[in-house]
Order: sequence, then structure tokens, then C-alpha cells
Amino acid sequence: MPTALVISPHADDAAAFCGATLAKRAAQGWKIVLVRVTDDSKDSVGLSEEETRRRITAELHQAASILGIDEIVELGYETDRLFAVSELELRERFVYLIRKYRPYAVFSFDPDGWEENNQDHKRVAEAMDEALWVAAFDKHYPEHFKEGYQPYCVVERWFFGRKLPNPNRAEDISEFLEKKIDALCAHQTQMKHLLHQYQMQLAAWGRRVPWVDVSYEGDHKEIVAVFLQEQANAVAREFGLGEGRMGELFRYVRFGDLEELFQMMSEPLQSAESLPEAQPQPQPTLSAAEQEDYLRHILASNLHQRLRLMGHHHLCAGAFEELFQSIPFRLSYQNLVAHLKASPDLEVESIFGYDIFCYQCGYWDNEQGRCSTGWKNKISKDAAVLDYLGIRTGEVRRLEDLQRLLAEKITPEVLYHFCGPGEWKCENYVLGICQRGYAKLRQRFGFE
Repeated sequence: MPTALVISPHADDAAAFCGATLAKRAAQGWKIVLVRVTDDSKDSVGLSEEETRRRITAELHQAASILGIDEIVELGYETDRLFAVSELELRERFVYLIRKYRPYAVFSFDPDGWEENNQDHKRVAEAMDEALWVAAFDKHYPEHFKEGYQPYCVVERWFFGRKLPNPNRAEDISEFLEKKIDALCAHQTQMKHLLHQYQMQLAAWGRRVPWVDVSYEGDHKEIVAVFLQEQANAVAREFGLGEGRMGELFRYVRFGDLEELFQMMSEPLQSAESLPEAQPQPQPTLSAAEQEDYLRHILASNLHQRLRLMGHHHLCAGAFEELFQSIPFRLSYQNLVAHLKASPDLEVESIFGYDIFCYQCGYWDNEQGRCSTGWKNKISKDAAVLDYLGIRTGEVRRLEDLQRLLAEKITPEVLYHFCGPGEWKCENYVLGICQRGYAKLRQRFGFE
């Protein structure tokens, strides 16, 4: 099973920010490795630094046992002084650990987090973010390779923080919140120190909260549990996890802008071990049943006999062969490519208004029932293309006859005019698909 590497500046950070998710992964069979960056030697009230270190370390191991953490790595930097440590030094340590443990997922503070006033958190977040990048390079820290380690690229990045920029993942931790509460309460020394800080702040305000005083002197589980439950309930409500569910919030990053593309195009490696469930794709606007019904209505029953095209889509007919083989086009028009057989005898009817290409296009807005790029420029392009070709709406011709006409009249300069940069631009033109298609078309009909 995969490994999760958790970078925790202080002993209690992992439990506080992602403890339930870690417990959930541990229950699923993951190996969990926690890295404590500092020694927490000053996070106590009325204890020496040596005693503070001893107690917090023991409490960390207790909390780790509750969450199902398998291994703790101690880096031992002095707490609250990471701002004086070179970020390059921290980065090297994190790269080393990434290459050593080869984690499927890394949990860390968000380098872009808001309202973060702890310099240890900031320094670790920034160094870790950079480490995730350079760990995959074969020229950074070659001394690691002498120990038998290799460049490695982490699959999933789970960023947490006090306030996240653009959070996009609410992990359902309903069955594991109790473990999170118990684990955070195990950090007694640090929880008491936090409560003591609130007492001092309240006193400076000239007030007190009896519940904080009682929790400081005795058992603080109740106050911790209430806070964590309210936080988890708020996450669940905001992200629609369902009635009675609870969540932990993250900024989840995997392939960034390429996520959707890789979801559609990737295929399993035969040699790969069983991997955890992939990040779900965004839910479609329509359910599977609605999608099937939608296709039944937009895909004409005689599609293999007659294709209805709006004005400027006649240009696409000249490059069907190249378009239907192009991966970007096939991804955008999967259903059309699967059902349309562009045979020479296919009838092409010229129409005014939206056609089957429109309903499959990424610019089509189902809610508004129109092209989101604007209808006005489409009408002007339709008219210009049909006028240039000498075609009127309502006319029907064989695909081969239309392609012969296109081969004769659509030169590279004309294609650029209709599909190149500007108001009438087409994304497939930028990819060079139609240029290749028309070059072959002109050659086929002897216009080259």
C-alpha cells in the first residue's frame, strides 16, 4: 500500500490539521510517516526546556499511536527559530526524505496560506513546496544517489493551514473525528500552554472565561472536542458532504491544469501495484441517465446518412480525417467521433443555427442553452464562409463533393483568415490540425 509523508513543524500540528484524514488512511492500510521538524522545547508552562522536550515527545508518540502513524522522524531543529535556518538546508532534508520514503502523498502546511503568524509554519511550508519540485531532478543533491536513492515525484499534495487559499478538498472524516480529538488531547503539554495563552489574553482584556480556566486546571477534552466538531461540521456544510457528516479541509494538488486531461487519457501500468482511488473528477452537470437521454436527442437516428452543419463548421468537413485522429479533438467530441462515420456518400445539409458540434463543444453552456463565446461572431463567420463557398442554407450535397469544393477554394491564406487569430479564431487551427488536413485534401483532389 502507499505511503503518506506528513511534515509537521511541531508535535501537535499533524493531529490538529489533518489527524482524522491520517487515521482514515492508516485504517485503509497506508504507511504513515510523520516528520517533526522542531523539538518543541519552549511549548509549555512552568517546565524546563529539557522536561518540555521529554514530555512533548512522549505525548507525540501517544498521539501517533492513536492515529495509526507507523514511524516518526525527528529533525530536531530548535522550535520558534526556523526563520534563522536556511531554507535551502530545510529543503535538502525534505528532498532526502521524499527520495527515501517515496510517498504517494505528502501532507504539509500551505505555502500560500493566509492569516499564518507562525514563522516555523511558514518556513517549513515554503521549503517543502520547493522540495516537492526539486526532488524529481537528477542534479539536485547527488549525494542522495550514493545512498541508493533516486529522483522521485510525489503524486498527491495535501496542503492544510489556518486559512487556505482556494480550498478544493473536503475529506469526509466522520468516522475518524474521535481519533483526531483523542490524538490532539494527547498533546497535553501543548494544549495547556495554548489555554494559558488565552487566559493571559483574556486577563489583559479584563475578562475571564470559566470554561477555559476549568479546562486548563483539569480535563481539556471537552473544549477541544467542541472546537474540532464545530470546525468539521462547518467544512461538511460548506462542501455538501451530507447531513450528519464531518470534514477536514485541504488544498489538494495533483496534476494541476492537466488533471482533467490525464484523467481521460491515462491508462494503468501493467507492472504497477494497486494504487488508491484516484481523485474524483468534477461531477457532470447531468447524471449518467440524463447524459444518455441527452445524447439520444442530439444524435440524430440517421446521423450515418445525413450530417447537418452550420456555416463555419463546413470548414471542419475539409479536415475530418485529421480531426478525428487528433487526441484533443477526440477528447472534446468523444460522442460525435464515436457515432459519426464520415463516408464519401454522407449527406451534408447546410443549416442556420446550432448543430451537433455545438452541443458537444466545451464552450456550450447547458444552463443557458447557447455558445458561451458569443453568438454574434458565429453568425458573421457562418455568413462569410457560406458566401465565400457559394452555399445557401438548406442545400444538401455529398461529403465528397463538399470536400472537393473546400479543396479548391480554401487555400492556406483563406483558412488563416477564417480560423486564425482574431474574432473568428479556432483552437484546432492553433494546433495545426486543419492545416495538415487541408494539405492532404488539396493533394487528394489535385489542387496542390
